[in-house]
Amino acid sequence: MTPEARMDRLERIAKLFVRAGLRQRQNLRRLDEKIAILINAQIRSEDQMVELNEKAKMLFDAQMRNEERFAKTDERFAREDERFAREDERAAKADERFAKLELQTDQTLKILTEMVKQRRNNGDS
Repeated sequence: MTPEARMDRLERIAKLFVRAGLRQRQNLRRLDEKIAILINAQIRSEDQMVELNEKAKMLFDAQMRNEERFAKTDERFAREDERFAREDERAAKADERFAKLELQTDQTLKILTEMVKQRRNNGDS
């Protein structure tokens, strides 16, 4: 092989190495871009996760406040039920007293009408 042929061969091999190197650099750049895209997506995902955790905490806190309010409302309803039960008992006792009074009034009226009848009968005779 002549020195010129060797030189041509070396040039071809050098060109192949250069092209392979350029291809490798392009592949590395593409990989770097893809890795950067993945990293950015991961960062966004983590940010969204933090935001979702904050919102979940807010919802949990709101739920706890609602539970406390519901418990207080249940207590109020229980007190009102007790109060209404006492009022119902009072009303029942008042109804009993009224019934006794009505019975006494009826008896008194009966006696009074009999007395009036007797006076008339005694006055007529």
